[in-house]
This record gives sequence, structure tokens and C-alpha cells, in this order.
Amino acid sequence: MEGLSVSSQSANQSMVQVNVEAGLQDGGGASQWSTYCKEDLMRGGEELSFEELRAKRYYQQTEKEIEEKMRHLKQQKEELSQELEEKKSLLLKKSQEISNVDQPAAAPFKILDESGSEEFAGKSGPSSDELPDDVFLRPDEKGLCVRVQFPTKPNQNQQQNRPPGQPSWTERDLRAEPDLGSQENVSQPKKQLSPIEEISVEAASLPSPGELSGGNSSPLDQNQEQHQDLEKNQDQNQYKEQNQEHNRHKEQNRHKEQNQEQNRYKEQNQEQNRYKEQNQEQNRHKEQNQEDLSRSHAVDPCDPEVRRQLLDIFDITSSPNVHPEQRPLPAVEACSVLDLGGDTFFIRSRLLDRGSVSIFRAAAENQSVFIKVERCSAPWDFYLFTRLKENLPSADRAALISCFLFEDGCVTVYRLPADHQLTVLADCGPDPACVGVKAVRLLELVLQLHRCSLLHAGLQPGILASCGAAASRDWLFPLDWSSSLDLDLQKDVRSVQQVPSAQAYLRLGLLQPADPPHTVDLVGVAETIYFLLTNSEMKPEKLGSSWTVEHDVFTSTWRKFFCSLLNAGGRSSVSVLSELKDELSKLYL
Repeated sequence: MEGLSVSSQSANQSMVQVNVEAGLQDGGGASQWSTYCKEDLMRGGEELSFEELRAKRYYQQTEKEIEEKMRHLKQQKEELSQELEEKKSLLLKKSQEISNVDQPAAAPFKILDESGSEEFAGKSGPSSDELPDDVFLRPDEKGLCVRVQFPTKPNQNQQQNRPPGQPSWTERDLRAEPDLGSQENVSQPKKQLSPIEEISVEAASLPSPGELSGGNSSPLDQNQEQHQDLEKNQDQNQYKEQNQEHNRHKEQNRHKEQNQEQNRYKEQNQEQNRYKEQNQEQNRHKEQNQEDLSRSHAVDPCDPEVRRQLLDIFDITSSPNVHPEQRPLPAVEACSVLDLGGDTFFIRSRLLDRGSVSIFRAAAENQSVFIKVERCSAPWDFYLFTRLKENLPSADRAALISCFLFEDGCVTVYRLPADHQLTVLADCGPDPACVGVKAVRLLELVLQLHRCSLLHAGLQPGILASCGAAASRDWLFPLDWSSSLDLDLQKDVRSVQQVPSAQAYLRLGLLQPADPPHTVDLVGVAETIYFLLTNSEMKPEKLGSSWTVEHDVFTSTWRKFFCSLLNAGGRSSVSVLSELKDELSKLYL
């Protein structure tokens, strides 16, 4: 009966919350507290528990942290990319500088024919329109000294055809070559030379193209230079490889961290989605059950198939007091014997016969029992009686119930606890004192039903039994729950118009279609007490705008009693029943 306990506990907790808040508000200076979120409740949305609000805040904080981490990783990625580009550009610049280091190329110099030099020298001087000539100058003029790349030496034929007065190549070499063996030649004064000879000497001192290309350098120098170049290239390649390896390692680590972060984010999202899907699935399941099973105007809320589907939510068969029987429902008649679960019951008399529902008075092991037989395999009576018993202040006073499920019906057995007696309320005499005590017990029963969101909707003296050791301590309970409703499960039942057993009161005008469904039990209480007082059926009459009963022998207490029950209107049934119970308790208890 775990499912039954959960629903009943939720109903009790909601009632306790209301009572505690009301008591705190009456206390004035006492601190007020509540176990629900007032902000969500007053806002009109769905009320959330503290665990759901805490989970909501936790997932919001987790999403913020993940977004911050992703933004930080993105910023690091941009910084590393920028650093990598800078290193690449610096490396490219260095490689270009190394590749541009070459020997300076000598400017080409063209040697002109000096045959016309004498004619040129015989001129008085250059005209103002001509550019000054730094190569062919007169002896008294000084020109610029330039270093030129001198061509290779001509052959013998060229030496024979040289112009008259021009020195030979050998003479030029002798003039240009200094004495390397003697240091004194460096400091000796040079011979006065003409400008042409100075140019020739300077040109002779330059290395030839072959010498520039390394033709005259030693093999050792060439090997050292090549080795140095090779080492430089190796160092550059190693530096490049190290940078590339370092960048690859950074990139791999960054990708790895991003993948890990994304996996964590995905796992969190999956868990959050799984949690949401479970809640949504549960809500859909509840809504579907409520929609399918509690259609107010299309489906009868007391239909056996509707009740069977409602009980499928709970595991009723797991209760130790429910006994499945793999056989058809046995025939039960007065003055017969019935075997159930190894026990033998002797049927004494029939208390109620409604076609598909019968109630019998029986005996087993010298104890009085009541047996209800019905052609419906849904243990609706067992479910509602268990819910009521769980919310009793002292459950030891309640009767013991067991249910036997057959293929086409069920049998419910009510036994009495030790030292208790089972009696039917209809057996009570018309003594006002005894009726007053029974009225208090009946008001207590209906109060307990309404506080559990249960509606009996069929109160009659013949189906109410009393269980107790004495009249002052007995407890009333119904033997038949055929017209009863569970408003926690059947939430669409919101008015008395949707209760099948209230249709006669609606046609009479005693109840209005928009009245709460609990008002049908108030009329049932009035009919039951009226029958106990008068041993006749109640016939209400309308005087003006209010309803009353036709008997004139009642005291003012009973007249107020019936007037309150028949004219409740939109008042809460709990408040009406509580007021009447307090007044009658002062008189009869």
C-alpha cells in the first residue's frame, strides 16, 4: 500500500500546512513559515519543491560556468593563433635575411678606346653643355677615384695592337702589385701617376671574377665556409622543427582540453535532458491517466472500468490483505456456507441487495463479520477503506478488511478487532441520546473522508456499521463504497452535477449544479440522522429561500442541525461539519 500512503500523506501535508499557517497568523508576533514557495504559488505557475528549485539553480549555475570556460578557451585559442602567426612571420624574415647575405656585386666598367684621347686632351676644356668626365682628364685636373671590376687580361695579339704610349698589361701589373714581402714599401712615397694610371692601378688591385668566385681561395677556407653555412641551415631547420613541434603539442593539448570540456558539457546536458524527460514523461503519464479516466461529462466516474484503470496506477495486489482467486465468483445466499482463503463463513442474513452488489451478515469462529459481494473485479472498496484507515487518529479502533479477487468479481470481508463488536447503524433505537452519539460519530466519519479528498455520496443507515467496545468509543465506517469518489484521482469532478447519486437532489432543487461535490454528503448525513430520529424517509421542504424538514417535534438543536446541512450553499463542508460536531459533542458526549 505504498502508493496509497503517498497520496494520503500528500493530502495530510497540504492540510497541515494550511492549519499551521492559520495558527501562526492568529498568533500575531510568532514567526511565520511555510514549506512551499510562495512566489511561484502567487505567480500562478506550477508550485516547485525546494529540491526542484535547488536543482534548477544548480543547472543554471552549471550552464554559466560552462559558457565562461568555453569563452576562456576561445580567447586562449585566439591568443595562441596570434602568437603562432607572429613566430611564423619572424622566422620568415630571418630566413630572408640569411638568404640575402651575398657578396657585393661589382659594377661593370667598360674600357673605351684611347686613340682619341690625345685629340680630346688637345681641347681647351669641356663645354658647359657636356657632363664632366672623371675618367679622361687632363694632367692638371683631378678626378674621382673609383674601384672597377677589371676584365681579364687580353692575349698576345691584343698586347701587340695596343695604342702607342699606353703601358702594357705586364707593366700595369708590376705597377699595381705591391711588394708583399717587405713592409717598408707600404710607407714609401708613391710615384706621381697620371689619372689614367691611377685608375689602372686601382683596377689592378681588385680581385678578378675568378677570385671573387673562390677560384684563388684555398680548399680549406671553402670547406669551412660550407661547413658554417651547413651548420646555420641545420640550426635554422632544427629551430623550425622545434617551433613546429611545440606548436603541434600546444594545438593537441588545446584540442584535447576542448574535447574534454565538450564531453563534460555533453554529459551534463544529457543528464539534464534525461532528468527533464523523466519529469515530462511522468507528467504526461499522470495527465493522460487523468484525462482518460476523469472525463466529467463523457464518462461516468463510478463506472467499473474507470475504477479499474484508476487502480492500475497502484499495486493493489501486492497488499497482504488482497488474495487473488483463480475461479469464478461463488454464489452466496443467506443461510449458506462460504469458503474463502481457507476460512469458512456461515452466512446468516442479507442486509442489502442491489442486483450486482449484496451485503451479508455472517459469522466465523464465533465472531460477527460483514461480507460484501459484487460483480466487479476492481477492489474499489478495499482501496478507499485503506485510505480512510491510514488517516485515522487511532487505527486500532478500525475494523480489519480483506479482499478476495475472483475472475468476475470480488468479495470484501470486514472483521472486528479483539474485544470489539460490529453493529449496523440501522439497529440503533430512536433514543435521542443514542442518536446524538451516533450523529457525532457520523460527523467525524464524513470529516475524515472530506479531509482525505474522499466523497462517499451514498450515506444510508443500512450501509453504516459501528465498531467498538462501547457506545462512547465506537467508530462508524461504510460497508458499501459503490457511489464513492476519490477527488485526488478524479480531479475533473468539480461540481455536484458530475456526481451520479446527486441527480435526484438536483431535480428536486435541493442542490444546485454549481455546488461543490461535497454537499451531497451533507444531505446524506441529514437523511441518515432523520431516519434514526423518526424511522422514516426525509422529505425536505422549501420555505422562502431556505430548505427545512417537515417534522415539528424537533428541538432547536436538531432544527439548526438540519438547516445547516440542507442550506450549506458554497460554504466549506469541513467548516459546517466541524461546527455541528462541536455543538453536538457538548450535548451528548
